[in-house]
Amino acid sequence: MFKSVETMPKKIEVPEPEENLEFIDVHCHLPFPRPSKNDKLPSNSEQYEDFFRLGGKYLITSTIDNNTLKMTLIFLEDKTNYGFTCGWAPQTVTYTSDKKYQIEWNKWVNFIEENNSKVLAFGEIGLDFHHAKSLDKREKQVSELKKIFEITKQYKKPYVLHVRNAATHEMDRSNPKHRYNKSDGATKEIINILDEFNINPKKVMWHCFSGPEEYSIPLSKQGFMFSVPSSAYGNKEWRKNTEKVPLTNLLTETDSYYQHPFLRGPINVPSNVRYSIAAIAYSHNTSQNEVSEITVKNAVDFFNLPL
Repeated sequence: MFKSVETMPKKIEVPEPEENLEFIDVHCHLPFPRPSKNDKLPSNSEQYEDFFRLGGKYLITSTIDNNTLKMTLIFLEDKTNYGFTCGWAPQTVTYTSDKKYQIEWNKWVNFIEENNSKVLAFGEIGLDFHHAKSLDKREKQVSELKKIFEITKQYKKPYVLHVRNAATHEMDRSNPKHRYNKSDGATKEIINILDEFNINPKKVMWHCFSGPEEYSIPLSKQGFMFSVPSSAYGNKEWRKNTEKVPLTNLLTETDSYYQHPFLRGPINVPSNVRYSIAAIAYSHNTSQNEVSEITVKNAVDFFNLPL
């Protein structure tokens, strides 16, 4: 559903999702500030209802700042089988003005301290060196991430990571030899931070794991979880990142309304998480039913969902 013929690629090698699959979207953004132009998204309520009508078992949204947290708390008031992870995203660290930052940060910390029992996990949190292109901005993301672990570790909740390395053209040329300034700079740094705070790998999920691919096997052996986005259906690079990760370490997500199973589709919705199941089944040469069963169980166990 919600395909655009004009924007679909000519050929996708992965079979369509099968009927009657059960699924959990462990990472979407519903509700979220809607795109200002050409907003073709169904209403938030329609997306929620479609998700469960088509086989959804539980829907998890991710907040990234105080604004999205407020929107989510209002939306969940009359919802069932819907929960949220509470995040302070690296983009929030980079783009919040200096004038507002401490005020907003204090609000977020106060919410965590007073409402941690309502939170399924802390996230998305992490490092994004695509958005933070200079050394000082990357260092700020690192320092704020450490503060998050200092504050939240006591609650023994899972973590949802947003980790994005700098592309070749995004390297900080004024500090070319700095350790963040490498193709795996964000990945390597966040592993160091997790180790510094002695975070249990089995309590950590890499949302939309984007590699580098060579990290997937050693990280999965340590017990880390990886969520595969629905965009892996139409993009073999996404599938390649986790094709060697055991099913027992995989979860399914859409990251909607961002991304899309069909590369350049106009919209993305939580029910598209079925395409994540199809992508994993294809990359692991197994049935979609098996992927559905295992990833639902993984999500229930990881987030301690009340199902």
